[in-house]
This record gives sequence, C-alpha cells and structure tokens, in this order.
Amino acid sequence: MTSPCRDGLTLLAALGALSTLGAHTAERALTPAPAALAPARAPASAPANPLAASNRANILFVILDDVGADQLSITNPSNPALARTPTIEAIASQGVNFTNCWAMPECSPSRASFFTGRFPSRTGVGSPLTQTTLAQSQCSPFEVTAPRLLAKAGYESALFGKFHLAQNEENPFGIGAPASVGFTRFNGTLLGGPPYIDETVAGQITDPGAVASCGYPVLGNAPAICACAFEDGTCEEGIDAVECLTAGGVPLTAADGSPITTCDDDAIGRIDWSSTSGNYAWPRTVNEGGVAFQEIPARVYADADQAELATAFILKHRSAGTPWMCSLSFTGDHDPWQQPPADLLPPGTQWPKNLPYACNVEPGIDSAGLQQRLLSDWTIESMDQQIRRVLLATGLAALGPTGLTITAPDTLIVVIGDNGSFLTTVKAPFNPVRAKATAYQSGIMVPLVIAGGPVIAPGRAVDAMVNIVDLFELWGEAAGIDVDDAMPGTRQLDSFPMMPYLHNPVQEPLRTFNFSEYREPYQSEPCYPCLIASPSGATCTDTILTTEQLCESQGGVWYGPGGVVTGAPQDTCCELYQALDEPSGFAVVYGTQQAITNGRYKLIANTLETCAVSIPGTSAYEFYDLFQCPFAGVLFGRGIDNAGYNLLASGTPLNAEQTAAYNGLMAALNALNADMAPCVGDINMNGAVGGADLAAMLSFWGGPSVADLNNDALTDSADLTILLSSWGPCSAD
Repeated sequence: MTSPCRDGLTLLAALGALSTLGAHTAERALTPAPAALAPARAPASAPANPLAASNRANILFVILDDVGADQLSITNPSNPALARTPTIEAIASQGVNFTNCWAMPECSPSRASFFTGRFPSRTGVGSPLTQTTLAQSQCSPFEVTAPRLLAKAGYESALFGKFHLAQNEENPFGIGAPASVGFTRFNGTLLGGPPYIDETVAGQITDPGAVASCGYPVLGNAPAICACAFEDGTCEEGIDAVECLTAGGVPLTAADGSPITTCDDDAIGRIDWSSTSGNYAWPRTVNEGGVAFQEIPARVYADADQAELATAFILKHRSAGTPWMCSLSFTGDHDPWQQPPADLLPPGTQWPKNLPYACNVEPGIDSAGLQQRLLSDWTIESMDQQIRRVLLATGLAALGPTGLTITAPDTLIVVIGDNGSFLTTVKAPFNPVRAKATAYQSGIMVPLVIAGGPVIAPGRAVDAMVNIVDLFELWGEAAGIDVDDAMPGTRQLDSFPMMPYLHNPVQEPLRTFNFSEYREPYQSEPCYPCLIASPSGATCTDTILTTEQLCESQGGVWYGPGGVVTGAPQDTCCELYQALDEPSGFAVVYGTQQAITNGRYKLIANTLETCAVSIPGTSAYEFYDLFQCPFAGVLFGRGIDNAGYNLLASGTPLNAEQTAAYNGLMAALNALNADMAPCVGDINMNGAVGGADLAAMLSFWGGPSVADLNNDALTDSADLTILLSSWGPCSAD
C-alpha cells in the first residue's frame, strides 16, 4: 500500500479551529489588516450581473507557462535585459496591468485555481502532476470548472495547449481527463511540459557519447543544413535543421551526430517515426464531441499549432455570434527548451558567436544554463509574436500607425503567467534559488494584464492584491453569472471580484490578504531525493522531481533506486543530508509551503519532515517586511524575500507593529486552514458524506479514483469502510 510522501498533506489545519464559513466571509471577517499598516476600507463589490445578457464579454485567456514576474518589463521594469514582448506591452498599455498578482508555486495548482476559483487545499491539486500522481491529487470530476460555469450562460469553451489539471495516468478517465472536468473541447498535451528532447534525432545517432542536445544536428553556432525526410517518403535537400522540424520533417543525421546533406534511402530507413522530441514532435491529445484520441507524435511546433487552433475556434464563434471562452495555454517556455521557428522571432535573431550551441548539458559544454536562458528569452518572444498573430487574425486587434491597437469591445483579453520562472532562467533582481516550486516572491509573483471588453480608462496599473483564483470570479462577471449562486451545495470559493478594477480607475482594494500554497502530492510510488546544484550549494527535493529521468532532466542527481550514486537509496532529503555528512549550502524544497500577506508583511509556513539533525536554514515559519526587503524601490514597493531578511531569524525581537502583523497573519492562516480542512468521504464536494458519494465510489470501483480514500491506487472495500464511518454532514471543527 502506498502513502503520501512522508505526511505533508496534514498541512497546518490543526493549528486552529473555526466553524465552517464561506471563504469570502472568513477572509473579510477574520483578517483585517492592522490599522497601523493598512487602514480598513469599505470594499466595493461587483454587481451580481455586471454585463447584460446581450453585452456579455467573450474571453481570450492566454497562459504563459513558467513566465514569472521577473521575465517581463511590465512587472520587472528595472531590468533592461529581458525578452522583447511588444504585444504583451501593448495589451498592458491599452488595458490594466496588475502589478501585485500571486499565483501558486507550481503549474498544476495554479491551473486548477484559474479554472475553479479555489485554493489547492480545497481542490487537492497542490503540486505539479506526474505519471505517479494519484487521482486524489488531480482535479476532481466533481469540480465546477470554468467551462461548466460558463455553459450556464450559453458559452462555448475550448482549451488549446497545456492542460495539466489532471493526467491520464492513475486516472479512471485516462486520456479523457480534460472532458471529465468539463473541458469537452480540448486539443493539446497532457504532459506538464514538452516531452524530453530526443538526443538521438529519432534513433539516428547510435555512436557512444554522441548526442544532439537540441534534437537536431548543429554545426558551429547554428542548426546544420541537412537533407529533410518526411514520413510520406519524400525528402528535400539543403534545409536548415530547425526549418525541417518546423515543416514536420526529420533532419537526416549520421550515427556520430553529423548532418547528412543528401537524401539517402538507408538513412531515411533508420528514422524512428514514433519518437517524440520537445516542442517539435509531441503527444497530442484531443477531447471533442464525446471522443478522446491521441496523435503520437504531432510533428508541428506546439505553440504555433495551439495558436492556429485558437484562431480557428475564435473565428468560428465570432462568426456565429455565440459567446465563447478560448484558453490558449502555451507550453513553450517550460523546459526542455529548443529554438523556435525563425518566423516567430524578431528579425535578425542569431545565436551569439561566443556561446556554444546546445539546449541541454552535453559533453564538452558546461554552460547549459546560459543556453537555456537565451532559449527561454527566444521562446517568450515567440509566444508574444503568436499572441499578436491570434489577435490580428481574429480581428481582436489591428495594426496602425502607432502599432498594435486592441479592437475588442466584446472580448476580454487576459494574459497571465502560471508561476515563477525556472531556476536557470530567472532574471535579476528576482532570486533563482527561491523561484518556481517555492512560496517566495520569485516563485509566486506573476504578470497579469487584461484589456478589451469592459475596461474603462485603459493604460493604467492596479497595485491592489489579486490572486489567480480571482480569475474564476472574472469569468462569471464577464458572463453575468453570480459564481456563488452557481456553486452546488456548500461548495466554497476563494475568489474575489475583479470587474470593479476594470470598471473603476480608483477602485479601493478588495482583498485584505493574499495566499499561496504548495502541497505534497499523493503518489503511486515512493518519493526519493533529487539534488540540484545552485550558486550557494545544492537544493534537495523529494516531492517534485519524482523519477530519475525527471530529476536528471533538470540537471539534478538522483538518489533513489537506479541512480548513479553508489550505496543504498536515500528516502528523504533529511537522510541524504546525513549521508552526505551534513554538507554546507544544503537547501531543501519544503514538501508543503504556505504564504500569506496583508500587502506589506508576509508569513511563510513550511512543513518540515522529521529529521534527527537540524538542517541549517530550515524553519517552520518565516516572516518578512516586504517594504524593507531588497529591491522594493524598483518592484512596486515590495522587495524580494531573501533569506537574510527573515525577521524571525534576525536575532532582533519584533517591534510592536511587526508583532501585530505577525499575530494577525498567523490568525488568518489558522482560520483559513481550518476552513479548508478536508472532509473525508465527501467525494462529490457537497459538504456531506451520503448516498451520492457511495454511488460515486461504486462507479469507480476497482481502480484509481478520487474515491480512493486510503491512497493505495485502488477504490475498494477499504475505502468503503472509511466512507461509511464518515457518513453524515462534514464536521464543523
């Protein structure tokens, strides 16, 4: 029988006890900011039906994978060395730029929050999904997701690109997972990012030690010129290797990795046409019309394909006059990175002459981080160009003498990053070792811009606290739906209105606190440590990089079974720390992390594994004054919560103001955790355990499901016993 990695899902729910309250009520009633810090203000509330039925806004929702606030000038204005994003900047200049938006530390929790309006402790989706994540840590088929919500107002919805709310593995719906949670029109990938790059170029490279780290042959500092073979048997000579992949072909490559420039039947016969490789050959999953199927591989650049699909969907429904929501979820800026097609990059883009051409680590090249940083920038520029193409092709924008002009009075255009950037790509002054997968500012601050539709007085910034769960409220506001009324039973939301910020240029802040969390997942296999080198030492995780391949793809060293490290496998980062004789600079990614702020002060709560020795730098609680943290002056008044600014570790007692803020945030966190405490056996999330839950359990009998209450990857009599013992209303304490 399997169990959660250690026991992280206990969270901090035991810290406080409150009667069950609606999330909106609990937050507003229990967490007012101390008067000395932020005087209480009467919050404006959005009208229940902000748009008349005939005036409902369509929605274009663009998700930028792994693009944190550090990557864009609209949220990191002091860094001149960022990717060029004129389209996103145009959207911000003609809309509203939200400069204080918190996401979750990882992609799956954020995506579940986008589409349900609920924090991870409620959805169960608290960590990035992998092949071993059990169904209880995936999005439940009983959630009211955005397409289900909008269907009440006659909307047609579709999602193109990365899904990652649920997986096909350990899920009773398999590749129909998107439709099972309401996305009945889906065309994209169920993976968390592009598949691993095939360094053999579809099986052609066989010499020991030879690799093509970008998935194609390279000469000097550029893709090689090759013969390009296609699956239909045709072949063309004199083609740039990236252009070959863009066209759906495979560049001919010798066994030693060198390019083959002439079409050759023997060379073509060595190609494994079933292989996948990054963004150019990836597993497509389609849910449409009640049918789910896959195309493996789809030989088309993924982000460009997704943009084209979105364009076709929007044009169809704009022509028909039906309201619609199109979610365009790019996968490009997630590792592994490859060079995008040339026509998606600014003219004149070239690889630096003094930088070896590579995508991942390969023999003789020890600067992979620099390559990944460059490729990430190029990918962000590519996504910006594709957003422009979608806007222009659908008539949501036009080009004029002053550049791109938004022409979408009937459509909300929303662009957001899903979490902080990945280690090697993080831009100063954000902290690369406290970025993605952590609840620090570098891991949860994301860009958010909204234009078109009902935006009044465009070209402004809003610095009030907003959370990604608030987008769910916006979807309802755009459609004239009261989201609270649309929830079944006692289903609780964490979202706050956003339309007031779009309507009112002087809108007072609505949130009194902001919140983010990472939860350790339930897995079908045990977790083991992965150690990733960092500038200050090494960072260990035993909850995120759950397989040897996944660990090594991030440049890590795997300490589980089969790893290259000799000796017995280590079960936890704590055991590894002791086995390595307590090395200096050893940091840990906490299995469960929660962060809460009142706008100035920030409290972080970490769940520590039981350890016989103390790992330096680890702490159950951290407390920061963001106004006093470094770079606050260039980051809208809130700095980077680096380790040296933890007030609880400074050795100086908190003053009266700090003490009041600390106590207020601790009380708020305790109250929220008590409100989010899970109700065991409430499979359909209606606030009670009863006949409907029993029926759901029986429908999933014999396999993995959300009704697998004891987390052993089977829904069986043991789970039935737990359900029957929990029968009745969910406990209020």
